[in-house]
Amino acid sequence: MPEVRIDLLITCTSALSVGAGGSSGSLADKSIVRDGRGRPLLPGSQVKGKVRHTTEALLHQLGEPTPAHFDDEAKTYIKTLFGSPRQRSPLRFFDLIGLPAGEDRDDPLRQIDPQALVEIRPAVSINRRRGTAEDERLFFQEVALDGLVYGATPAIRGTLADARLAALLWAALRLTTRWGGGSTRGFGWAEVVPTVWVEGTVREEEALEADLRALLGKGDGDAAQA
Repeated sequence: MPEVRIDLLITCTSALSVGAGGSSGSLADKSIVRDGRGRPLLPGSQVKGKVRHTTEALLHQLGEPTPAHFDDEAKTYIKTLFGSPRQRSPLRFFDLIGLPAGEDRDDPLRQIDPQALVEIRPAVSINRRRGTAEDERLFFQEVALDGLVYGATPAIRGTLADARLAALLWAALRLTTRWGGGSTRGFGWAEVVPTVWVEGTVREEEALEADLRALLGKGDGDAAQA
C-alpha cells in the first residue's frame, strides 16, 4: 500500500483558542493548550476531527455515502481514512506547534518567550436562547495571537489502499478555514497550506485535482475496493 505523508502550515488570521480546560496557574480563567516548552499547540486529535468533519461535508455535497452515525460500520471513504469503533485509522495525526512566521520550528535550541505568543482577553458567556449576556459570567480567556503559524512535518502520515485518497484529505484541508473554539467570538480563522507526499514524492496540485476527480468519479464510495 502507498505511503502517504502530509506536511501542514496553518497561518492564523485571527486569534486561536484551543482550551486546556483550566487556568494552569495563569491569570486567565481559561487557558490554551501548550507543549512542554510552553508554545501554543493545535492537538493532532483536533486536526483529525476538523478534517473528518470537512471531509464528511464535502462527500455529502457530492452525493457520496458517509456514516449515518458514529457506530456505522458501512464501507465509506470516511471509515477508510479515519477509522471507526471497530477499525483503526491507517493514518496518524500529529500535534502542530504555533510559532511566529519564519521561525525555525525544528531548532531545539531556539528560545522563545511563550508569553509573547499569547494574550488574555475579557469575555462573557452568552445565553443562546435570549441572545444576551449571562449575569455574573465575565471571565478572562487566554488566546494565541493571530499571525502565528502552526505546523508539523509530517502532520499526517500512514498508508492508504488507494493513493488517490490523499487528494480527498488535501481538498478537505484546503476547505477547513476555522480551527479551535470561540468561532462566535471571531477566533480561529486560518489559511491552510498542505503539502502531499506519496511514496516520497511531492504530489503537485494539478495531479491532486486529477486524483480527486478520478476518485469521486467512481461513485461507489467503497474505498476498501479502490
